[in-house]
Formats: sequence, structure tokens, C-alpha cells
Amino acid sequence: MRPILRSLSVIAVLLAALPVCAQGQLPDFSVKELTKGKIQISWNNPYRNCVQLAIQRSLDSSKNFRTIFSSQSPELASNGYLDNRPIPGVKNYYRIFYAMENGTYFFTRAIPVETQQPAKSVLTVPPAYETVKETSIKDLNPAKVASKDLTSIYLKKTLLFQLDKKAYQHFKDSINTRTKDALRRLNEKTVEWIPAKKELYFIYQYQQLLAELDAKAYRKFKDSIRYRTKDTLYIADAYHIQLKPYIEPAKKLVFVYRNDSLLQILEPEQYRLFRDSVSTQTKDTLYAIDNEHVKIHPFVPKYVWKPSDYVFTNNKGYVTIVLPLAKQHKYQVIFYEEDGSELFRINTVKEPELVLDKTDFIHSGWFYFKLFEDDKLKEKNKFFLPK
Repeated sequence: MRPILRSLSVIAVLLAALPVCAQGQLPDFSVKELTKGKIQISWNNPYRNCVQLAIQRSLDSSKNFRTIFSSQSPELASNGYLDNRPIPGVKNYYRIFYAMENGTYFFTRAIPVETQQPAKSVLTVPPAYETVKETSIKDLNPAKVASKDLTSIYLKKTLLFQLDKKAYQHFKDSINTRTKDALRRLNEKTVEWIPAKKELYFIYQYQQLLAELDAKAYRKFKDSIRYRTKDTLYIADAYHIQLKPYIEPAKKLVFVYRNDSLLQILEPEQYRLFRDSVSTQTKDTLYAIDNEHVKIHPFVPKYVWKPSDYVFTNNKGYVTIVLPLAKQHKYQVIFYEEDGSELFRINTVKEPELVLDKTDFIHSGWFYFKLFEDDKLKEKNKFFLPK
């Protein structure tokens, strides 16, 4: 007898009248009926980075919510809205949707309000447990029930009680809002009450349901997301969780140019190594055009001409060849025009000092030479022959 009495106690609590006005936790909002058919929703918003604030209404506390108002100034500290079109005679559930600048969002808890007091329930409970136990779904006479326009509520094939239309609506709302139980309609006038077996958490990714997890599995899932991934879980309400996958930020690339040609495309770490190598191992210069484009200017050394110690023009303007070791080595000198064409050559220089006539060079100006010592290039240089 105790299980049935315990069930009847639960039903008595579920059928108790609900307050028409409630105040939610932060962020605060309240719902109350001003006059018949006019519901006022007022809220306090502590979020200055709120970019969207919407009022949603449903006949169910956990689903089928639809937006009935979207605030033009969601950042205001307090505001309100008057709903002129609530559904009469039933509970209307209201909640507020918040969206922030960083993309996060959440819903407040749902607050119910009725536009009018429900009619008194017609509740018929068998006087004793034995009578209830003997009344089963098989023993139900649908025609007799239909004549009274009552809905029969069964729990595990046992008739608990019969309710008229308004009382059944009140009972159904209580089941949907205060429990996780389910109601299954067997026929037009018969409903089976199915108690919830376990607490379930619903995991969504965008609008797609990914998983339904019990409390233990959800704790493991939450820990694995926290410690093994960079994904984020956003709690829409107590049992609905939104999974937001981590998106790797786009890598910044550095484009290196030389003149107008693209030389390399480097990731930041590679660019730092490249920059250090240019700075420490070359005389080239890097110029930053912006944060992503760099231009490299190769080092161009300034040429400083140094007269040769072996082939040069003396103070009288004559070409002089000085080779102190001419007796110990074989020396050869080849003379060239500025365009690289060969002018003449001396295959063997036998004297330590030799002065050449200007007429050998035909004209004044720059001349080039190559000096070989024992058939190996000893020097490559130039000299200037004045007029």
C-alpha cells in the first residue's frame, strides 16, 4: 500500500497551485499579470557587453520556446515588455535569452504565469488500495469514461485517478515543469504516467544533438573536454549543454621580398630565425613594410681601387713592372682593354724592373692586366695611363 500512497502524495504536491509571480536569480527578471490577458516582464541586466536580449515564451518549461520580443537596446541596465497575447487559461512560461560580444550566450530559468485561476480539479481516487489494485487498464470501460469526459491516469497499469479537461492540463503542466517524468497517451481518454528512470544531460553542437548522457557519463565527458581538448561547454540550462569546438586561429605569415620578387613565405617562428641569421651572418638589411611584409636589401660593398705594387704607372706616366723575384720565378703579364679584349702580353719577364713605352698602349685611359707567377694567377688589377 505504501508505494501507491507515496504516488498519491506526489500527485497532491504537483496539483498544488503555483505562484503567478516569480523572481529569478541574477540576472533578475520578474513576470506578473497586470490585468486579464496582459503579462508584464521586467528585468535587470548587469551585462554592458550584451548585444542581444530576447524574451521567449512557451507552454512548456523546457522546450518549444519562441521569441516574442527582441530589445532594441540590449545593453540597458533595466527594461520591460508587455505581452498582450498570452495563451489564455494555461500556464505561459517566459525566459530571457542573452548573447554577448564574445559569442557566448545563455538562457535564464523559465518562470510560469497563468492568466486566470484554474478550475477546481475533479479528482476521483478509489477509497482503498485493494480497489485501486483491482482496477487495471484491461478493466477500463472507455464508453463510461467518455460519457463523463474524464481522462484516466494510470501508473504501471494501475488507475490512479480521473481528471476533467482543465485539471488534466494542470496536471500535465506540473509533470512537464516539475519532474522529468513522461506522459504517454494510450487512447483519447487514457494516459500512462511513466516516471523518469534516470537524469539525462543533452549535449548539442549548434542545432544538432550529439549525445544523451547520464550524470556519471556527463561528468567524465565534461572532464575529458576540459583536460584533453580546447573545446568549450556552454550551459544553456541545467540539462542542456552546448559544445563549442575550438577553432585554431589562422597562422600569421610573413612575406619576404627582394626588389619586387617574393623570396619566401615564413611562419612567425621561422621568420625570427631568418631575421637573426640575416642580422648575425650577413650585411644585408631588412625593412618592415608592415606586420606581414618585409623587404630585404642585399649589402652592396663600395669598390675602392688600390694600385698594384707590381704593375703601375710611375710619376712620369710610364707603365712600370716591378718584380723583385724575377730571377727565381717565371712571370707572365697579359694586358687588356676596358672591354676585356686582349691588347698584348709579355710571356716572360726576366728583369726585376721593366718600363714600357706609352706607344704600346695606343691610347690613354684605363687598362686591365693579369699577372701570373709560375703559371698561377698572382694578381688581377688595373691602372690608368694619362695623356
